[in-house]
Amino acid sequence: MHKILSSEVFPDERLPVAEELLSLTADVAPHSHAFFEIAVVVAGTGVHLSADGSRPLTAGSVVVLRPGQWHGYSECAGLVVRNAYLGTDIFGLLSGATERAAAHPAVQHAMRLLETDLASAWTLDRLAAAVNLAPGYLVRLFGRSASVSPMAYLQRIRAERAAGLLIETELPIATIGALVGWPDPSHATRRFRAHFGLSPTRYREAFRP
Repeated sequence: MHKILSSEVFPDERLPVAEELLSLTADVAPHSHAFFEIAVVVAGTGVHLSADGSRPLTAGSVVVLRPGQWHGYSECAGLVVRNAYLGTDIFGLLSGATERAAAHPAVQHAMRLLETDLASAWTLDRLAAAVNLAPGYLVRLFGRSASVSPMAYLQRIRAERAAGLLIETELPIATIGALVGWPDPSHATRRFRAHFGLSPTRYREAFRP
């Protein structure tokens, strides 16, 4: 199962809102994501699959999914779905989004570095050096662009990747923690719970297909 990260969906971290129209002619494998999704069936029929069970879909059906919840589609017959994606912090961002500065290229570079090498022992100083900025300046740029600090962003994407591995694989929790940069199992459990409100064990039990 694929875990869809926020960075794959939202082109602008300052305003995490996106939409797309999907025409589904074949099954869609179960997947999960780190944001809210509202799916409205425009035409056709199908079956929606989730941890809550299966549900037939027809024109006018609406599906609301919370961050971390897996879902998929089967028996698609001309199924057309319009999806709206909302970041978990959208409600806090809406009021001030228009006042934020444009994302700095160094911030985008830093995000890609973190996302592609989660297991590294990142520190603020190391990340700032990698994008040729002073640490304090990088923190300020990150705050303007993403409303979080670089290290908070790192913890978020580590939690998102861990959630995907919990659902997609049978790897032990300690192994998953190490793969996302949390080599200490106790620390991994604390960080994961802080993000999702569930322990890794409970998350796997609740959301694994």
